[in-house]
Amino acid sequence: MLNIRKNIDQINFFLLPLAAFFILISSAATNLFIFLCIVFSAFICIKNRDVKKLIEKKVFIFSSILFLLFLVSSLYSIADFQQIFESIKKYIKFMYIPLIYYSISIYNNNETIIKFFITGCTIVLLMSYLKFFSIINFELFYYLFADLNLAGYEHKIVINKTAIFQHYIIQGVILSLYSFLCLFSAYKKGNFIYYILSFLSFINVLFMNDSRTAFILIASLFVLSFLFIIKDIKARIIVFIIILLISFSQLSENLENRLSVLSTDIKLMENNDYNTSLGLRTLWLRVGIENLIEKPILGYGAGSFNKTSEKYFIEHNISPYDKYVTNNPHNEFISISTQLGLLGLSFFILFLFYLFKESTGNILNVGIFLTVIISTLFNSAFYDNMLGLFLVIIIGLLLDNKQKFQKL
Repeated sequence: MLNIRKNIDQINFFLLPLAAFFILISSAATNLFIFLCIVFSAFICIKNRDVKKLIEKKVFIFSSILFLLFLVSSLYSIADFQQIFESIKKYIKFMYIPLIYYSISIYNNNETIIKFFITGCTIVLLMSYLKFFSIINFELFYYLFADLNLAGYEHKIVINKTAIFQHYIIQGVILSLYSFLCLFSAYKKGNFIYYILSFLSFINVLFMNDSRTAFILIASLFVLSFLFIIKDIKARIIVFIIILLISFSQLSENLENRLSVLSTDIKLMENNDYNTSLGLRTLWLRVGIENLIEKPILGYGAGSFNKTSEKYFIEHNISPYDKYVTNNPHNEFISISTQLGLLGLSFFILFLFYLFKESTGNILNVGIFLTVIISTLFNSAFYDNMLGLFLVIIIGLLLDNKQKFQKL
């Protein structure tokens, strides 16, 4: 019996590390390992009568309340059953957070999670460079998998120069934190390889990726690194000179093109063409504001943004509106306020506030919090499958009381 228990514990120990390893490689594998971790954590928690641990932090209380509000809102939602079910299925991630934390706290496997995460991301990072410089033709790889019905890849992944298995926004966000984490690890352990990986991922995100969300995140983490990690004046000057030199190289063209697109997007919006990243986000923000005005307290219910956006476009003669209708406004504040009103939005802000309080005093945790807040500002992060699971894992790391990382 003891051997069986020991074997089960060994399996459970590696569930989250494996989920972290596959986060940029396989959605199916990540979902499987997260699901198994949640199931086993819930079982062990009940068996050990540790349920109180799931509410010992205010972050857990507010994340649980948020999900309960989604359940209650399904009773009055204007959405159809499929949209309601899809929304609840997405936002159940809020209930994962205390269980992920519980798993990390009882197995004390946070360093293993980070090692597996770095290993998986390193594989994708190297593949990304091979793709960007056309050393390997990944289109043949994608189409082969599609023809064999082994996997389907979004068109934006295939045509993007650096994205491998995930959408370029998700890859950009995850590699941004990976870069920061590698720099942090290099500083703590004095390992030069981590410095190289941090630099390669920084260049990959800032100069080779197409995600403007990732640009903002990597720049924010870079400033944080300059303030608290890269303290030596000579090192700061060297880093600044290297980045300046790259800015005048051919690699900077991608960043310049992505930023110049902003002015094009604004001109298109002036001609009532909103079919751009900025245009769509502007439209969805308008929808969100009107939704708050019309249903300020409780919102329209789970999964309702699709219906409310369609209604808004018809009433304001915005066409062709079928291109703009969505259940994902790419902003968690807009998404939650439409579905749960000011009540739900207040609990979400409290959730983020106490998450911020948990992050203070630890530079790695501050980096994690920045990743969470920027992801929610520019994407419906918890609504998204892989980005949401990524946030759940790193929030679990942030909240773990047994982290051994010292303050800088």
